[in-house]
Amino acid sequence: MLLTAAAPPLLAAQTKHALRLRYAPRIGMINEPVTRQLEIIAENGFTGFEYNGLPKHTFNEIEQFRKKMDELKLSMGTLVVNRGGWKPSAMVDKKFHGEFLEDVKKAVEIHKIIGNEVATVCSGLAVDTLSYTQQTTNCIEALKRAGDLCAKTKMVLVLEPLNIRVDHAGYFVVFSDHGAEIIANANHPNVRLLFDCYHQQISEGNLINHIKKHYPLIGYFQTGDVPGRKEPGSGEVNWSNVFKSIHALGYKGLIGMEHGLTQPGLPGLMKCFEEYRKADNWSA
Repeated sequence: MLLTAAAPPLLAAQTKHALRLRYAPRIGMINEPVTRQLEIIAENGFTGFEYNGLPKHTFNEIEQFRKKMDELKLSMGTLVVNRGGWKPSAMVDKKFHGEFLEDVKKAVEIHKIIGNEVATVCSGLAVDTLSYTQQTTNCIEALKRAGDLCAKTKMVLVLEPLNIRVDHAGYFVVFSDHGAEIIANANHPNVRLLFDCYHQQISEGNLINHIKKHYPLIGYFQTGDVPGRKEPGSGEVNWSNVFKSIHALGYKGLIGMEHGLTQPGLPGLMKCFEEYRKADNWSA
């Protein structure tokens, strides 16, 4: 049986602490209609959300989501642009650029309706027939062209490095240094780096130093504890210190909660929300 009742009211202890950063729960954490999930997010004091699967909806459905967003005063973080995100149909090979750019054009049309702040783009899998340098160059070229398609919008494309040890074997852009190199060379105001703490903890660790190093090029953050890709407090990352460092850098964007729950359903989501409140409540 689906949980359709209104989310429980916020406890007094929860309402006393205003969140310092703009955390954005992921649509799909619980099995509820999208509009109901948006209501639960707002009822619990969060001001944004992200939804990777938004391009699968019709424009009419997206218009309804926008109406609910405006009613609840919510902002949207990211959606995933390219249908072949960790397959070859992306940026690494020029023969896939046409399809990739068509996906970007669709994302622009969606952005005109929903007003998302960023949109995730993925490099795709490495191609054995091309050198590392050529694939990097192809990614740069694809992002320059994609950035031009977004130039008259407020949407920023964010390139996401992914880990190859656990989730995405064969993916091309793995390390934040490589992602930052591509973004710096694309040199486009509508193209930035997505720093997903889950992936980068697995790939390279040293999260805070890498965030500080690449902060001028970072356009969006995502979270997920390691191991398991669940909410803060379920793994090894010291989220209070990570969030404190991001806050100290002056970051004003949304932070996507792109992970699962250690406990299913609405109770698990409430536990997740409480873990973010705890992690956000660092000492000065």
